[in-house]
Amino acid sequence: MHPKTDSSRLWRAVAAIALLVAIAAIAVSVATAREDGDAAGTATTTSQYPPERYLMKDAKHEEAEHAPDPNAKVEAYERPDPTLPPVPPGSVKRFTIDTAERITRVSDEKPGLRVWSFGVDGKMLTGTGGSPPIVVDQGDAVEITLKNGSSEAMEVHFPHSFDTHAAEVSPQRAYRSIDPGEELSFRFTAKHPGVFMYHCGTKPVLRHVGAGMSGTMIVRPRNLPAVDRELWLTQQEFYLGEPNGDASVDKMVAKTPDVITFNGFASQYLKQPIAVKRGERIRIWVLNAGPSLPSYFHVIGSVFDRVWSEGDARRHAQTLSLGPAEGGYVELTLDEEATYPFVTHAFGDMVRGAIGALRTANAPAEDAAAKAMQGMKGMKGMDHNQSDDHGHEEVN
Repeated sequence: MHPKTDSSRLWRAVAAIALLVAIAAIAVSVATAREDGDAAGTATTTSQYPPERYLMKDAKHEEAEHAPDPNAKVEAYERPDPTLPPVPPGSVKRFTIDTAERITRVSDEKPGLRVWSFGVDGKMLTGTGGSPPIVVDQGDAVEITLKNGSSEAMEVHFPHSFDTHAAEVSPQRAYRSIDPGEELSFRFTAKHPGVFMYHCGTKPVLRHVGAGMSGTMIVRPRNLPAVDRELWLTQQEFYLGEPNGDASVDKMVAKTPDVITFNGFASQYLKQPIAVKRGERIRIWVLNAGPSLPSYFHVIGSVFDRVWSEGDARRHAQTLSLGPAEGGYVELTLDEEATYPFVTHAFGDMVRGAIGALRTANAPAEDAAAKAMQGMKGMKGMDHNQSDDHGHEEVN
């Protein structure tokens, strides 16, 4: 065969192969584009946990805005019991979570606020902005049933959801938003010990959490030593809008809360200190629910024997430092009969209401700790400070 003929056949073969490669590449490109388009369409139309949930603008919220009602009835205050609830019985720990959009106060010195919050097994923290704690043991099977406004009395206007940091689940399945009147259930195993935040994850997330939709879920570690007393405290920020109206989104974005609380009401445990006993071992479970500011939990007149936070243990500590959504516990013993104030040691936040006190049974009417609180009366930002007949500071 002539060399030129062989050469021409070779080139024709090469060209044919190149054409086939090009056609295959085009086919792959088209298929990939179709798959990407399908995925994008699915994310847009069916995903219940889209990235947009973190943005602040949402037409659905604008359509369902509450109008402030200066004449609306404001819930009567009830002091939340800071005693840690027990782990419920049963092989599966079942919790029914309800939602409410209710008008309450978060400080004696501030007008009413429409707080969006959770109830747990029929219990609401009435007259405060807080939500009850949930307590389980490490390794427990946990079932959560969310009811988004179980009755008209809850006044729920918006979609809500329930996101717990203690669970390892598909957020598209378990944390999806549901409309008012709907319910959703999911299960998980509480594998990891700790103090976890639960909150509404419906878009815009900052608005829902900043309006009050957060709380504490405690997964008690295995073989945790017994103590004499266990307490729970959730630090939380509130951003007031118009009287008896919704929280201010602008203040949330600017991180300028009007009130910062333990368990949903400013300074309530300073006015009515938490009763303890001298010499008993106390464990305090603390969560910083934020949504945006850090917490530096400190008990005046004591040093923590043990601090556990986010998986790390240490001893002989003066503060428990927590970023938003972080939690832990401290253990301490109070050596003398006294009133022991507890605060966030970020004092600019403390004067907005993040302060309380532990008081032993035989504390003097006017002790060093109470006098120390009186010395703070002149600090800028404390509203209408008063002392009760026992010398206890009332920042409310």
